Amino acid sequence: VCVCVCLQSFFLCVSPVPGAAWSHFLPTWSSSPLCFGSAYCGGLWLAAVCVLCRMAEVLGEGQVQQKYAAILAKGTEAFERLLWNGKYYNYDSSPRASSNSIMSDQLAGQWYLRTCGLGEGASEVFPQGHVLSALRTIFELNVMGFSQGTMGAVNGMCPSGVPDTSSLQSDEVWVGVVYALAATMIQEGLVEEGFRTAEGCYRTVWEHLGMAFQTPEAYCRKKIFRSLGYMRPLSIWSMQLALEHRAAREPPAPVSS
Repeated sequence: VCVCVCLQSFFLCVSPVPGAAWSHFLPTWSSSPLCFGSAYCGGLWLAAVCVLCRMAEVLGEGQVQQKYAAILAKGTEAFERLLWNGKYYNYDSSPRASSNSIMSDQLAGQWYLRTCGLGEGASEVFPQGHVLSALRTIFELNVMGFSQGTMGAVNGMCPSGVPDTSSLQSDEVWVGVVYALAATMIQEGLVEEGFRTAEGCYRTVWEHLGMAFQTPEAYCRKKIFRSLGYMRPLSIWSMQLALEHRAAREPPAPVSS
């Protein structure tokens, strides 16, 4: 949120979608450059602005809330216009051949919002229909279309059903991303799909690679892995949080007489 506050004028002087200010932008996907508007960076940026609006509301800062609500509306419109293709959000809005790659982490912003108790109703940023469509597309292609659904979600998948090999990281599976994706599915009501997604990752790490207590950042189909003892897989706890949130919202079961 602080970065959003500090840099929003810089972002918006070029484009209402972050990532467009640079010809190439390197986020955590350090070998997979993002060009122009991108689902990953743009989605997280919009989510941060939404949280800022909520913070301003709680603190009674009406003018601040109005200012950033206008920025959020402008950014959301551009995000949908530039990246939504009818089924999922494109990797980025560049003219590159890989720009329509199906990114498993394209809904990181929605995951963050839901974890914060936002992302629906008055605080909705990404249309629910688009979120569900993207999640089902990811499950169909990145999860079930990769290694028969036994290894979690591959980072990038071409619309043709072939893993994206345009970068070093696009055909990897990132354990932390998979668990966050599974949590997002649970948050949106796709509970069975979420556990099926996480199961592939769990079984690969614990049963096939034998890395129960040295979980790697990433692995590939041929048992190639890197960065042992990585922190990102701690996102598995967001699955627990998603389940708790769902349980709290469900009506209590009727008491039988």
